Amino acid sequence: MLKKLLLSICFIFLLSTGLDTISYAKTRDIDTTKDSRVLIYNDMLMLILNAQVEEVANQYYFKKLKQRVAVYPYDMNVVNVKRVNGFRGFDFLITIETKPSLGAHNPVGKDRFTFQISPDVPKMDGIQLIELKHIKSYSIPPHLRD
Repeated sequence: MLKKLLLSICFIFLLSTGLDTISYAKTRDIDTTKDSRVLIYNDMLMLILNAQVEEVANQYYFKKLKQRVAVYPYDMNVVNVKRVNGFRGFDFLITIETKPSLGAHNPVGKDRFTFQISPDVPKMDGIQLIELKHIKSYSIPPHLRD
């Protein structure tokens, strides 16, 4: 329930922008050197989505690495947010790009996750994975290969 409330607050901010789609060009311009309303809402949304992103990343990477990867909310970047069913509709697609890592900041790849966020999604508090796209693999440092 708390997750739904926080998610609603984040999307109220997105709604207040009056845009149906927010592209990566808009979100990458967030100033991360000082706190702001935009940064607060962005960070809250990344925190809410972090558990699902990390779980999906681990399903993908565990087959290859045999160990769990970590996804940090501050390394998650919004690529695109789209309101699916028009003005004041509460069905969204959000695409996030991140670099899951092993240990302390050793990225193993670059991935793009697309989620549907909607009251019509029955499980996972209204959040459902639509697509995972693996973009790039990175070599694993020798000390982490075992």
